[in-house]
Amino acid sequence: YVPASGLTAATTNGAAGATIETTTNKVIARVFDFDQTTQEFVGLAIQSPAWWNASTVTVQFIWTAASGTGAVVWAAQGVAFSDDDAMDTAYGTEQTSTDTLITAVDSHAAPVTSAITIAGTPVAGDLICFRFKRNPADAGDTLTADARLIAVRIRWGMAQYDDQ
Repeated sequence: YVPASGLTAATTNGAAGATIETTTNKVIARVFDFDQTTQEFVGLAIQSPAWWNASTVTVQFIWTAASGTGAVVWAAQGVAFSDDDAMDTAYGTEQTSTDTLITAVDSHAAPVTSAITIAGTPVAGDLICFRFKRNPADAGDTLTADARLIAVRIRWGMAQYDDQ
């Protein structure tokens, strides 16, 4: 689980960082606002777990919107780096998740993506760079407002557990 505060906006077409605070109970969360017309990105650089089986991963997006109606299409992709690998390497094929806004300012857990193949030659313990985006050009993305990303859940396949 990675909250929005652990993500970084891209320099080129980065999503805008913001904070939400609910009206009555003052619940506070850091978010990234993804525009309804422009494709925007955030990233994450994280060490893969020592117990990861170096296979595919899946991602679930936790999000909300301040207003609007419709669905949002989220996308995720990743690339692995071992010692001395060139970092200007293409990401793997993105996988998407489509979720419909039920009620504004409610927490929404999007469906889990299909299996994401991490580009490179990943091994447990590698640096993994993920890129997350909203895909407003997708015909399924009909949300009439900014989609506010609260967090992402990354699900790693597990080999034999080892926390070394």
